[in-house]
Amino acid sequence: MRQGGVQLAVRVLCACCLGVAMATAWAGDEAVVEAIAETGNFESEPTLAAADLVIPALLNGPGYRVRPSATVHGFQASFVIETRWGELRAESVELLAIRVSEIPALEALYSESVTEALVKSGAMAVAAPVRAVVNVAREPETTLRGLPGGIWRFFSERAIKLAQQAKRLGSRADQRISHDGSPYDAADAPLTATRRPETEEDSWFGNLSEEVGRLAKSELGFGAAKRALAARLGVDPYSGNPLLRERLDRLAWSATVGKLGIGQAMSLLDPLVSATLDTASTVNRVVLELPPEDLRRRNDEALAPHCVDGELRYQFLNFARFSPTLQTELTDRIAEMDLSAGCSDVLETALMAQNEVEARYVVNTLKLTQAYLGERVAGGRWMGLGAVLSFETADGERILPLPVDLLSWTADTARWFGQQALWSHPQRSVISNGQISVAAQRALTKAGWSLLTGLSYPGSPPYLRTLEMAPVR
Repeated sequence: MRQGGVQLAVRVLCACCLGVAMATAWAGDEAVVEAIAETGNFESEPTLAAADLVIPALLNGPGYRVRPSATVHGFQASFVIETRWGELRAESVELLAIRVSEIPALEALYSESVTEALVKSGAMAVAAPVRAVVNVAREPETTLRGLPGGIWRFFSERAIKLAQQAKRLGSRADQRISHDGSPYDAADAPLTATRRPETEEDSWFGNLSEEVGRLAKSELGFGAAKRALAARLGVDPYSGNPLLRERLDRLAWSATVGKLGIGQAMSLLDPLVSATLDTASTVNRVVLELPPEDLRRRNDEALAPHCVDGELRYQFLNFARFSPTLQTELTDRIAEMDLSAGCSDVLETALMAQNEVEARYVVNTLKLTQAYLGERVAGGRWMGLGAVLSFETADGERILPLPVDLLSWTADTARWFGQQALWSHPQRSVISNGQISVAAQRALTKAGWSLLTGLSYPGSPPYLRTLEMAPVR
């Protein structure tokens, strides 16, 4: 819990229950494993008051307001932001904070002077071809309609099916799953009930990557102009905000091939943008400076000493659902860790991400683990449990990092934690920067897990730290 800027990590540990669970589970008693999925007292993921989840400063301001309730689905809270330019959805507290931080940029981009300049330059018409291609790469909802919300898919999808969709999820993943038991068994319904049949559009390395490749080759001055304008506005040039992306694309296109020019575009923004806007704290400066192809080369060089599998690196670095910004952030996190093994597991898990929420979940898994372990991260190794990463320290602790808004004890959660693959280590901890419900705390400590909640790391979501949040009725 963090109050007044002071962080307090809350550890929940039931020593008595831990001893009982350890004595039976590590002896191979399947009855104990099954018991965790049959404990009852299951809960549904709640709808909460937004004011109980996040700091008050995020809930309203000039040009926007956040609807008063948020539905938790897939461990992440979903918000609706009403702005004067249209509604925005934020599928986690982290994304809510990012979208709110982009409001001043929207104020500038939708100003009367910028709108008038875009009309005169013809950008309102010529931007459409660029926008259509960009949307293919950055609108997950257009190709992933019906998928479960939040990051539950990382827990509920069958790993073998995912393995068939990405080349490097092949023999290593299949062997690991067949040896340890898949944590995806019996988890297809109900969260996957609305999923539509897969089509060629869903191919991970098919049309989507080809479109992005064509876009990269055709960017030319457009990409440089967009990054320069984003830097001036204090936003990520690869933001998933549809309102921001559309307007920024129009302005960059007009500055590149239209009648406006980059100098005039920048001068339009100067009187509208506060001098306090600064991307240094949120966007790696190299992302603003390098075009995507150069950024991929830079990231490949950083990954090579840790991930020797060149084909796997290539697939990750050309994987469209990790924006250049998130790709670089994951690369830098891997490079900072002095790992003994597991880089391939991290990249394989990254390749399972289907949208921005899931990509951020992978990045935050590493950030949360680094924050918790500090120097103890050196010499450790990452291990994939299907589509979920765990970390084993050199001194023998097994960490399951869950960078989620709220972990509830649903029947599906219980089934996932009941998998035998999770019971094979004597020192095991669940760590989270968000909240774990009281029911989940009781069940997990009874099963022998040590719990640590309320952790923070640079850029972690701005939660309102409370011990218990009341569902909205």
